[in-house]
Amino acid sequence: MNKKHAGILLFTVWAVLLGVVLTVMGTVPGAPALSYGAARLQVDIPSRLLQLSIPALPSFSQSTEEKTDPQEEESPSTEPETEPPDPAPEPEPEPDSEPPEGSLPVISKTYSSGLGINNSSSLKLDIDELLAHIPDIPIEKDDGPQILILHTHATESYNDDNLDYYTGGSPRSEENYANVVHMGTILEKILTDAGYSVIHSQVQHDNPDFNQSYTNSNLTIRHYLELYPSISVVIDLHRDSLVDNSGTKYRPVVEIDGVKTAQVMLLMGVGNATYVHKNWKENLSLAMRIQKKGEDLYQGLMRPVLVRPSRYNQHLCNGSILVELGACGNSPAEAEQAARCFGDILVQTLNDLKEERK
Repeated sequence: MNKKHAGILLFTVWAVLLGVVLTVMGTVPGAPALSYGAARLQVDIPSRLLQLSIPALPSFSQSTEEKTDPQEEESPSTEPETEPPDPAPEPEPEPDSEPPEGSLPVISKTYSSGLGINNSSSLKLDIDELLAHIPDIPIEKDDGPQILILHTHATESYNDDNLDYYTGGSPRSEENYANVVHMGTILEKILTDAGYSVIHSQVQHDNPDFNQSYTNSNLTIRHYLELYPSISVVIDLHRDSLVDNSGTKYRPVVEIDGVKTAQVMLLMGVGNATYVHKNWKENLSLAMRIQKKGEDLYQGLMRPVLVRPSRYNQHLCNGSILVELGACGNSPAEAEQAARCFGDILVQTLNDLKEERK
């Protein structure tokens, strides 16, 4: 074979191989055009391949969940579930300690009650006559405040520790939430809820000088009576002090509907030769009506009315009463319950009086 024929044969083989390569690339969808220098070879893609649907690749986004340190993950327990152990039994309460040395006893006692009077004055008093009398107390007027509540001995308080002994003297507190002013607030609400207009003076007339208590409260009563002539009932709310010569305190208490309640006593003055009280009958008649209503509603609550030859500022208003709500041996809870009961008694007594005076 001469050189000419060999060149032709070599060219032919090269052309065949090139054709094969181009044919193969033409069957691949989207195959790029091949460029060779300035020459560009275009390969047509068969139409049947263009009709094929190529599924799209799935998209992936980075998870927004917080990654947890493997060491922080709880591994599932392979132990069988069991009932939680019973709680340890509570220790038995220790018996009450002995009263401290030098302490004195507090003894609970239910005093006699009922429609009675303990009369330490020289006057002869007839209960039936007092009950039949309609006191000159214009409680039916409603053109202004009708009732004044005050505390001559405002700092009188109660047996806060609720113990059967005590180590100090008579309990007193300058905090009104802890003394008889708090009881006055309970009474005020009951009367107000019943439709009466009430003024509650929270002045501590016994602080700082206990001996000036009644002088100070006298000024308060006069002030309000002059400011509001509509006031027809004045309630001086105290707590009693029941202590015998040995220092033993007594706790006047009665159960009412299963609840321990401090007993209540009305202290009424009829005056004397020096301190004249001409209208004592009006005051005492109201007190006996309250006493009877208390016996009807809450038997055992009202200790007998105590009458003394004093005035206790009751000469300033025909509807004046002094209320001893419990005693120094009673707990605050017992006194609060007494205030609720007494408030109910007072509302019904005044309501009855309004009807009688029509």
